[in-house]
Amino acid sequence: MTKNKNKFKVLINNDKLVFAFSLVLSLIIWLAVVINISPETTRVIQNVKVSIDTTVPSQFGLEMFGENEFYVDVTVKGKRYEISTSALSNEDIVVVAQTNNVDSAGTRTLMLKAESASGSDDYTVSAISQKSVDVYFDVPKTVQMVIEPEILTDGFEIVEDGFETGDVNLSETAVNVTGPSTEINKIEKVVARLSLDKSLSSNKSADAEIILLDENKKSDFKFITMDINSVVLTIPVLRVKNLNTTVLFKNAPDEYILNPLEYTISPTEDLFNISVDEYEKITEFAIGTIDYRTISPTNYVFDFAREDLPVSDESETEEFTVELDVSELSQDYFTIPAEKIKANNPEKLPYKVSGLDKSVVIVGTEKALESITDDLISVEVDLSSVKITEGQTVSVPVNVILKSANCWVYGSYTAEVTL
Repeated sequence: MTKNKNKFKVLINNDKLVFAFSLVLSLIIWLAVVINISPETTRVIQNVKVSIDTTVPSQFGLEMFGENEFYVDVTVKGKRYEISTSALSNEDIVVVAQTNNVDSAGTRTLMLKAESASGSDDYTVSAISQKSVDVYFDVPKTVQMVIEPEILTDGFEIVEDGFETGDVNLSETAVNVTGPSTEINKIEKVVARLSLDKSLSSNKSADAEIILLDENKKSDFKFITMDINSVVLTIPVLRVKNLNTTVLFKNAPDEYILNPLEYTISPTEDLFNISVDEYEKITEFAIGTIDYRTISPTNYVFDFAREDLPVSDESETEEFTVELDVSELSQDYFTIPAEKIKANNPEKLPYKVSGLDKSVVIVGTEKALESITDDLISVEVDLSSVKITEGQTVSVPVNVILKSANCWVYGSYTAEVTL
């Protein structure tokens, strides 16, 4: 017993040990006071994200457009240790925008409500930096609209004197526009706008901004997006040049490729709008193309309309007429039996082909026609794209082929195919 008393006296007489014990005891007492009788205080929690529940609006087909992310500051009240930065962060607070009454398109003022994310009642929300937010709701809509070129000048002509503009070309002809229906329905047209600073004397290509315009030619749209925002706009610049007229041919027999039938064109020359890039090197203008399959001793005059050609406004020509010299041509008729008609039949259809709808007309000089025999004529029909049901008969175009260097097949032909 005496020994234990001596140990206790030693401990009491140890100043360091007494000091440490006193410090621990003081901390325990202080914590007890803070926890149990600490006064309430307030704290502002910054940048709390606002949550917008779109369940009700979506039932009416509505979506949010424009700004829809909001952050507010929330003031909470509670005991210091309960609302300290270590105990409470902005993720512990939920701020909800009320959307229960959103049932139609338009800007809606949504009231805000803040509370504890966990439902804790250890503290209360005493204030929010703003009581409401404004959000635009509408039915989403996407439309494809044609783009029209729009060239702006400061009162001057697009091209210099002596030049003309060709058809303006756009790299894209349509744009997909997405946004709220109310706004989309106000769009009257879409233009690709390019501003010039002077008149042109050469071709011009540049990026043109896509602009949405309403009926008042204003572009005051909100919340709308486009899949492209600009296109390349090309302005062809043309010069008027007096050129001899000519004509092209296709499907000519070998002997007529380099020596085509002689012809006359009325008028023999005219004024054409020519690209400035071609102006110096072009000496004649082809007003059209004539297929030898359309030429016969009785069909040798062909007309080409002015509106299909880049004829200058200075010209008075309304139509170009080509007359071929067929004075040495004749024609002969050949009957092709059905069994000579070959078919491309990839699906192995059990078909039956009747004879051609008429005799084949072969055109050439009398001497050249003397060498033409039935063996030089073949007929092919393509069944790969023919839609036919069992027992049905359809009329199908055929390709008549002539093995000749100086004669050609005139006209088009068909045959009946039965499955």
